[in-house]
Amino acid sequence: MSSSDAELIRLAVRGNKDSIEELLGRHGPALRERFRNDIPRRWRALLTIDDLMQEAYTDAFLGIAEFAWQGDGSFQRWLSTIVRNNLLHALQMLEAEKRGGKRQPIDVRNPQESIARLCELLSGTTTSPSGQAVKRESCVALERAIQRLPDDYRRVVQLYDLEGRAIEDVAAAFDRRPGAVYMLRARAHRALQKMLGAPSRFFSHSA
Repeated sequence: MSSSDAELIRLAVRGNKDSIEELLGRHGPALRERFRNDIPRRWRALLTIDDLMQEAYTDAFLGIAEFAWQGDGSFQRWLSTIVRNNLLHALQMLEAEKRGGKRQPIDVRNPQESIARLCELLSGTTTSPSGQAVKRESCVALERAIQRLPDDYRRVVQLYDLEGRAIEDVAAAFDRRPGAVYMLRARAHRALQKMLGAPSRFFSHSA
């Protein structure tokens, strides 16, 4: 007899990879079908359901330790929220890219300018002259946090945010579609915010 979701979650939260894989195998296919047609046709060359589910599964692996069991169906609701949020963020960034976004040219000769902009983006604020000392401290902390990121997170931040490369170039470097890269970047930003204790307001300010 197969284990219940509650038992699998108990093991998964403790770090058992087989349990989280079984949970994803149980609940992933239904969510795949639910969200398959939610990707607008105009973006399906840049974002597929496989991209969406792969990124959601990665989020689930990374976040399962903090999952709180709330009865039957709670895991599927949690995973559904991850998929929905990832899709929303990817579509927002793709739309912004199409419109030209709010992205400003980056002077690669001045890396501190890129760090400062990323710092403001993550915090959702701009800095007044009176806050320059705090801003410098925040930039130093951000540089250190970037170095502590997992390799893919650090690389996407370096290429897209700090070097200002086009999304097509970054996607080619990762051998992934642009939509998947945007989801990876969003996850990297969330990791930085968590390390820095910044407000989780990035997505409403990203472009």
